[in-house]
Amino acid sequence: MVAYRKSRFHDEKGNRVDFGGLLYVPHALVTAIFRKLFGCRMHQPMLSFRAIKVIDKLLQPDFNCVEFGSGMSTAWFADRCGFLLSVENDKDWCRLVDDMIADKGCTHVRHELRTPDEFANLDNYDDSFFDFALIDGWDRVGCVQSVIPKIKPGGWVYLDNSDKDMTRPDGDLRQAEAALLDAVRQRGGTTRYFVDFAAGNLFAEQGLLVRL
Repeated sequence: MVAYRKSRFHDEKGNRVDFGGLLYVPHALVTAIFRKLFGCRMHQPMLSFRAIKVIDKLLQPDFNCVEFGSGMSTAWFADRCGFLLSVENDKDWCRLVDDMIADKGCTHVRHELRTPDEFANLDNYDDSFFDFALIDGWDRVGCVQSVIPKIKPGGWVYLDNSDKDMTRPDGDLRQAEAALLDAVRQRGGTTRYFVDFAAGNLFAEQGLLVRL
């Protein structure tokens, strides 16, 4: 396993950004400067630029979606789906996102502040209820395990930061990726990795999109 990031152009697994990903360096640089100097964030998920383009095409107005970890992504998803469950564990951040949702008039968003113990719980939702899930917050292995039975056949899950915990084989991200890949094998799904930059971050990271 790779124990360090070789450069800004490598993820923590050692994968290098390809030419297509390099085209987003100026965008990542400008947004990183604005984030650092002025605290400005783009109103879109802080995910791989190319992953966002793919996800944007997947989402449909009648989709039921869930995101673990709210933020700039919340209103973005709300604009593209019929129902969104957004889960957060930070009280101050949750308050800020509540304000953003209110400003947008997003009445079809259920934004919940949860304790770490309850963060991943989806017991209130039927199996195969959700069409799409974003896992980008606390307890990612717990979120993966919780969301798999709740995703419709042919539905999608995006695991952000799938290159993390490389020095910890039993770490949260390593277990989360393994659990998601196991679900793909069992359900005959597909996988796609993105090694790319995200808005506000001038270093490469990996994300994993699966269809179950």
